[in-house]
Amino acid sequence: MNKEFIPYEQALALKELGFDEPCLAFYSPKKELHPVFQEPSKGPYFNNGSFTETLRAPLYQQVFRWFREKHSLIAYPVWRIDNTWDMNIQKLDNNGLLSGQSALAIIKKPTYEEAESACLDKLIEICKTKNNEQAN
Repeated sequence: MNKEFIPYEQALALKELGFDEPCLAFYSPKKELHPVFQEPSKGPYFNNGSFTETLRAPLYQQVFRWFREKHSLIAYPVWRIDNTWDMNIQKLDNNGLLSGQSALAIIKKPTYEEAESACLDKLIEICKTKNNEQAN
């Protein structure tokens, strides 16, 4: 089940981009994946009665939805005849439709999981670059 959650490094990058959606799990300061324990007055995670700093651990599908809804970026897989996977990234227009532009990126990897992870890295890079350009 742990493979359904994005790795720690990607979760950290997403936090820096403003990802703050509720998640089913989190990473502890030791980078260990834990399920969320929701106690009525305490919040998501307590260690010996005191709050411990955590990092949200979203599911891959949750992150791809977040990029689509918050950044109008859609990523979709394409299986190739040479038994590899492409992950295409495209920008959505204001109506939520593909903008007609060519793909912003095409990531080719031998397995779906590798393509998915590399695609997530590229989505993070695109948003960081956009944020840096807006800041200057």
